[in-house]
Amino acid sequence: MKTRFIALLSDFGTNGPYVGAMKGVILSKAPSLTIIDITHQIPPQDIHTAAFYLMASMPYMPKGTLFITVVDPTVGTGRGILWAKTKNYQFIAPDNGILSWVGEHEKIEETRFINNSDLFLPRISSTFHGRDIMAPVAAAIARGLPEKKIGPLLEDHRKFPFPRPEKTGNRVMGRIIAMDHFGNAITNITQQYVNAKSIFTVSDRIITGLKLTYASVAEGEPLALIGSFGFLEFSIRNGNFAQTFGVKPDSEVEVITSLE
Repeated sequence: MKTRFIALLSDFGTNGPYVGAMKGVILSKAPSLTIIDITHQIPPQDIHTAAFYLMASMPYMPKGTLFITVVDPTVGTGRGILWAKTKNYQFIAPDNGILSWVGEHEKIEETRFINNSDLFLPRISSTFHGRDIMAPVAAAIARGLPEKKIGPLLEDHRKFPFPRPEKTGNRVMGRIIAMDHFGNAITNITQQYVNAKSIFTVSDRIITGLKLTYASVAEGEPLALIGSFGFLEFSIRNGNFAQTFGVKPDSEVEVITSLE
């Protein structure tokens, strides 16, 4: 699927040459492309957080965008590299589950195993497939490479289910699925499960009431609100909730909803 846009998501950080090297390969082969940096601050090897941020950012990208997602703790082993497409987007990623939650927005319609070595760089590092395989393949696809030349069709790929909250009466059990740069703890619970008078318990901390903004409480006070991606999150005004209360991914969250 020819495109003008490539979106990058990785755990590379920005203090080394890795992001720049990938961009250099892409633009050397397709200079007219626009590259969008979603984030390069995924916690190292954290596939679940990568899957969440890919899912969360996907609807805001231009139609046709090709996402390259490089969080790849088994790079250089026998794991495959995938190309996949939905109705409006396409993806290149290691076959490690990172595409698991794309289907929360759009069904994956086709998946291929990337094995056309004519597209790769001449020398392949066993530790940097993002630069040597994914980047040049992405450039070729963006320029209009026929899909059948990417590699053979795949019937399936590795995936893990999205963690749905469990509701029993007026009690909802969920969990933390990501922490952002500010230390906000993001849950798997959407607005339909909570109301303004809900009582929240996370990491033995009780928070009462759902707020509208971070500034709805005094500085240093914790709060619960629905974040910009539509999920319940916990925050401290001008502070770091995750560090303050020792919250980690998979920490349990309990919500008691009032009967308004």
